[in-house]
Formats: sequence, C-alpha cells, structure tokens
Amino acid sequence: MRIQRFLAATAAVTALATLTACEGDDPAAARPAAASSASPSAGSAAPSATPTRVPEANTELPSAGSLAELKKFVHYSVDCAHFSTDPETVAVQSIDHLPAVDGDAKAWGIRERGLCGEPAGARGRAHGLAWLSTVDDMRAFEAHEKAAQLKELRQYGHLRATRSTTLLGRDIIVETTDAASRHGLYQQRFLHLNCVPGFTAPQGYRFEKSMTEGCVLTNYEGEGGTGE
Repeated sequence: MRIQRFLAATAAVTALATLTACEGDDPAAARPAAASSASPSAGSAAPSATPTRVPEANTELPSAGSLAELKKFVHYSVDCAHFSTDPETVAVQSIDHLPAVDGDAKAWGIRERGLCGEPAGARGRAHGLAWLSTVDDMRAFEAHEKAAQLKELRQYGHLRATRSTTLLGRDIIVETTDAASRHGLYQQRFLHLNCVPGFTAPQGYRFEKSMTEGCVLTNYEGEGGTGE
C-alpha cells in the first residue's frame, strides 16, 4: 500500500517538473501575442482619399513696369515688329483676332495697352494681332475675364478659338490667338486664366489658384481649355 502511494506521488512530481520545464523553454507561449504597430491588419479600413486641391497661387509669374519693358520681354514669343499704342488702333477687332478685353479697358483694371501686328486695311485681313497690357488691378481683370468666359460658354457651349486667350503675369497680360506665341509665353512663365467650370489639368501641367473663385492659372489648353 505504501509502495503504491509512493509511486503515485513520484508520478505527480515528475509530471509537474515536465510541465514547468516546457514553460521555461518558451516564455512567450504563456503570453498573448502583441499587436503589430508596423502596418494595419488586413481587416483595417484604408484611409480615405485626400480631395484634389488646387495649389496655392504662383509667385514666379513674370512682371514688367511698362509697355516698353513688356514688349521687349515678349519679343521672342510675340511678333511686335509693328506696334502701336494709338487708342483707335488698339481698339481694332478682326474676325480672326478678337481681343479678350471688351469695352472700357480701365474698367478691366488695365493701365496701358498696346497692339502688336498689322490691322486690316488696304493690305487685306489683319495679321498677327496680339494685345499687350500692363495692369493696375489684376483682381478686376480676372473678374471681367471670368464673366466673359462664362458668357461665351452660355452662348456657344465652348470658348471660341477666334477670341484671344489671356496669358497672365503678375501685373501684365498678353492676349493672342496664336498657339506658337502662347507656347513661347508659357516658357516665359506666363499662365492662362481658365474659368471653365470643372476644368482641371493632367499631371505634368501647371495648375494653380488665381485671385478669382472658380478660375485657375494653367499652361494646359486641352479639353475644357481654350476651345482650340
């Protein structure tokens, strides 16, 4: 009887020692697994996408203190071999070269205005017209240009290619229908004011805030752009 009790006690001590040894070999086995902080679990919800935002207004737009300085600055992009500041000449319009500024230029915030190119006359149709302007109030200009663009969209469903595209600097404007001239002006850091609702530009093009709500500054003239 004593032998049986002794054998049972020995077996119990042996089992306890074996269990203790196993726990000592793997301390982590007795603890809950720590949650990983390196990445979310497979069941975690992905972060919501950030809404597209128009970058802040550009501070590197070109500037000029006078029409003479502006004319000199753009001469590689715009042919100003024929140039006039005569009010009647500057106010000329052509079926192929409509200025963006319509009416009183002062109301648009413009200080000085000149015309490059050859107006129509005895030699036939106008050739290479482009308007150069210095601006006292760019906010006023943008507001008038926005209204003009929205009016065209209501009337024609798009911006006419014969209406000059406005390219802006900080205090200067060039209006032209010539794509080659605009290409050169974009290289000189001018940007086009586009007020078409919902307009955006593909990656790789400049797309920045303007002073006017609903308008952007861009060098993209694709779909939804200038209508060309």
